[in-house]
Amino acid sequence: MLKKLYSQSNFMKSVFVLITGTVLAQGIGIVIMPFLTRIYEPEALGELNIYMRLVGLVSGVATARFEISLPLPKYEGHSFLLYKLSLRIAMFSLMAMGVVGALYYLIKPVSVYNISFLTISIASTFFIVYINLGTNWSIRNKAFKAISRQKIVNAVVSNGLRYGFGYLSFGSLGLLFATLIGYMVSSLWYIRDFVRLKKGTYKNYSKKKNKVLVKEYREFPLVNLPHVAVDLGRELLIAVLVTYYFGIEIFGLYSVSVMILRMPLTIIGTSIGQVFYGEISEMVNQGKSVHPILKKTILTLLMLSIVPFSLIYFFGEPIFEFVLGSSYSESGFYSEIMAVWLMTLFLIAPTSSLPLVLKRQKEFFFIGTFASITQVLIFFIFPVMWGGTAATFETMLWVLSISQAIILLGVISLALYYSKKRIKNASV
Repeated sequence: MLKKLYSQSNFMKSVFVLITGTVLAQGIGIVIMPFLTRIYEPEALGELNIYMRLVGLVSGVATARFEISLPLPKYEGHSFLLYKLSLRIAMFSLMAMGVVGALYYLIKPVSVYNISFLTISIASTFFIVYINLGTNWSIRNKAFKAISRQKIVNAVVSNGLRYGFGYLSFGSLGLLFATLIGYMVSSLWYIRDFVRLKKGTYKNYSKKKNKVLVKEYREFPLVNLPHVAVDLGRELLIAVLVTYYFGIEIFGLYSVSVMILRMPLTIIGTSIGQVFYGEISEMVNQGKSVHPILKKTILTLLMLSIVPFSLIYFFGEPIFEFVLGSSYSESGFYSEIMAVWLMTLFLIAPTSSLPLVLKRQKEFFFIGTFASITQVLIFFIFPVMWGGTAATFETMLWVLSISQAIILLGVISLALYYSKKRIKNASV
């Protein structure tokens, strides 16, 4: 069936291009993971995950979400104006991050680790911003090979250096620095392309057009930005809560579990979602319905997810212990509990761009905020009421998994409903 879809659909061809690059990139991470878990303790991987969540939050909001609008304008010149606008906003955001970080460390004991953590975080955010902008520009131009190349380079460089620094006993700072170098190297192509475009075809700057475009896509900073800030801020807050109440070791085990369960989403769901965004943007500009392609995409993801998530649900603990080592068997147990939730999250991956294109960001923002508040309350109430024990953490994960799966099923239903309705406004 997949071969038939591939031969008949440009959508599926683009998906396969992205999946190929993503599979190779994630394959490198999967291969290196058993080696990393045998030279890094859960605490070090926990610190890496906190750093990833911090730079993910800052880079996610740094451009006021205008970078997500790049595939939408009908005219490429308008899209590049949004590209430059996003970059200017990001530079101010990075300066603000540096000031806030410096003020925070003024009230804490100064240490080499704290200074290094702040510096690496700011530098990482800078390169991630370029990666996000370059990715959306590539989606607009259907340059999916460039996206795949960036992912592969990032995986090779960062994972290779993580192992090398671990072998040299650099500890958690080695993990952070290796990740930074991976971002830097993989963003160089996007930075080069931006410089060429700025000096060439799109060197003119139009303040008047900028104002029109900001007005046209004002929902991105007004609605999508709070939505993303809530989602990513929730992830960072959960990391802080788990670390505070249960300790960095349990957070490290939990973060490894979440990372493994999200691999199918990263390998397949994100790739389909990126192509899906480009396709539905074009379909909406042509006045076509996006309901058929949304329905087909969700059904395809359902078929692809049943086997791997079922294996995790029934055999997560022994699989993790065998692959990652005895120190991470508890991560497998956590994965068994969260399998249903993360499978539902995998199904919803392509719908994340649907509110942007259909101009339904407000509706999905309220649902996302409700889901985020629910998660944070669960992570806060359980340890406060019943203590920061392993048994409390297990019960908390069960409640979290079931409640979030129910909410996400509601989001899928709402996405299918809105995909049948007319678009509110056309793009410029």
